[in-house]
Amino acid sequence: MRRLMLITATLLPLTLGNASADPLPVPYSLSAMVSASVTTAPPGAPPGANNWGCVPSAAHPRPVVLVHGLSGNGENSWQTFAPLLANEGYCVYALTYGVYPTDRGIAAGVGGRAPIDESSSELQQFVDQVRAATRTDRVDLLSWSEGTLVSAGYLQFLGGAAAVDQAINLAPIWAGTAITDPLDSPLSILGLHGDLYASLDPTCAACAELRTGSDFINRLQASGVYAPNVHYTNIVTTTDIQVQPYTSGVRTAPNATNIVLQDICPVNLAGHLSVSVDPTVAALALQALDPGTPRQIPCASSQAPPGV
Repeated sequence: MRRLMLITATLLPLTLGNASADPLPVPYSLSAMVSASVTTAPPGAPPGANNWGCVPSAAHPRPVVLVHGLSGNGENSWQTFAPLLANEGYCVYALTYGVYPTDRGIAAGVGGRAPIDESSSELQQFVDQVRAATRTDRVDLLSWSEGTLVSAGYLQFLGGAAAVDQAINLAPIWAGTAITDPLDSPLSILGLHGDLYASLDPTCAACAELRTGSDFINRLQASGVYAPNVHYTNIVTTTDIQVQPYTSGVRTAPNATNIVLQDICPVNLAGHLSVSVDPTVAALALQALDPGTPRQIPCASSQAPPGV
């Protein structure tokens, strides 16, 4: 099992041969996500990402593919990680998946709603495009929330493990989320449980698939969740109110490293949303992507309210 090296190091300079030597701004704030949500135009790309002429460096030979979560897209979800990774010298790519073919206008920028199997197929096609453009055999995946399940579907059911070296997962949902449990029981008593979730299919089939006990979650669990030749890093937070319990994202295996944010930084109460913009989480993800290079892991209270 790889172990994170939590010691001081100097950040690597930008090493992309065809990228600007000037570092991109890296906002550690949810406001950048909110702003990008308003201005995103499909297909959308965050700063530093989707440079299809990027040549991977010897230091970072594998491109990093960013996989957003429910209702996100390739641009608004990665306002922190995309420029950060580009500044570190990675070739970075972000897709928007899970948009329905009939979506237009604002809806076309709200991804992650189509069935997870369909979204996993979109990820497969995108990774193939990235590998062809960069002339690389394997990529690393950095996924957040529902994106962890989309990536898992690609790895477990579509042969993606042959094309992926590492899977870094922010707030993963391996066992599903029980967030709807208080609603499920009375609906079952009234005989409306199945009807409600069936009604979501035309607009958000994935919403029901995230639930503990859904067909997709059961199939993923039966598959073993992890592909044996991929290394997984799971970063979870105890204050996650979307993934309940937060331990849904913790699964022990020889090829997995599980990190509870508060074990590293007890005062950091970042929640499900703010893990995508948090400096501690970002440093942990960078360390996981490049475990041979020690780096400083900062520790401070989250800028967002606790649990957000």
